[in-house]
Amino acid sequence: MAIAAIAAIELNDAALALARDGELLARIPGYVSIDGDRLTVGDEARSRARLEPRVVKSRYWERLGDDSALPGTAGLSNADLARAHLARLWRAAGSDVGGLVIAVPGDFDRRRLGLVLGIAAQLELPACAMVDGALAACLGVRDAGLVVHVGMYLHRSVVTVIDIGERAQRVSCKRLDELGSIALYERLIELVRDRFVSTSRFDPLHRAQSEQAIYDRLPSWIEMLRTRDSIAIEIQAADGRVFRIELGRECVIDCFRDFHAALCAAIHESCAGRSFTLVLDSDAASLPGLSRTLTSEGGDDVVIQTAGAGAVAASRCADRIFETARENVLTVSLDRDVYARHSVVPAGAEIPG
Repeated sequence: MAIAAIAAIELNDAALALARDGELLARIPGYVSIDGDRLTVGDEARSRARLEPRVVKSRYWERLGDDSALPGTAGLSNADLARAHLARLWRAAGSDVGGLVIAVPGDFDRRRLGLVLGIAAQLELPACAMVDGALAACLGVRDAGLVVHVGMYLHRSVVTVIDIGERAQRVSCKRLDELGSIALYERLIELVRDRFVSTSRFDPLHRAQSEQAIYDRLPSWIEMLRTRDSIAIEIQAADGRVFRIELGRECVIDCFRDFHAALCAAIHESCAGRSFTLVLDSDAASLPGLSRTLTSEGGDDVVIQTAGAGAVAASRCADRIFETARENVLTVSLDRDVYARHSVVPAGAEIPG
């Protein structure tokens, strides 16, 4: 299939990713703010999530359909918000793309797959095929054996098991509801609040502005705590006073303990004692202590994915995915030589903690 340029989109609402010809071009977080008929997508909407929570939406990919995005109104639907998000991302693709692969979450059923294709058609995107996002993202992890991929979304996590033999085949997919990055952020926000209140009686959640400031800085705090024992956090009160706490890494790990346990249980159930290579997407990999906990379940190696790995890999092997698309709505199996030619993540890369 001769195509001048091939693009791929990875539908992870933590940040939809767009790649073209094997290069990552854009990532946009799954937040939309609604101001009348005007929609704001991505980081700008996220920056208002705590200031105006009623108008900032983040569950539209979870609730994809015609239901109203604002309950009690007959206005925009969740599908409308998803379409706006996808349209905003597509601007980065360029004008000469002749083929598009959509890498989708493994827990999407046929109804949602159909809705995704319908939205792509409305936007006149040149969608030629869909592939399981975890399958695409794990290209090149190992020669043979079991691979367990942990994908973190805004409101859930998904554990996908891939068996690499003569073909690489998705064998199972388990969805963990309400165990996504937003739920973990909520816990961390409460932890930070409790620390400030207990040390200085200052409540940073008393004002929406300081709450938003905490929300904006959470990803960088989590990232720093992957390799540091503690970090200093400062928040300015309305009267100009600056309050400060120390946040320890082990305290944050303890805050996430039941999330770690739920993932361990899902992996144990899926692998039935077999050894495996563990692959963490970029959001899961950022969590302090997660790799240490999960490898105790029997993983041989830990692989850290780069951001947008599913989109990058899907664009690199799009020709093979197009071939399978002639017989399948969704590609969940690929030839092993595709894995050999398109390694996109370093096998055996160790994650601190």
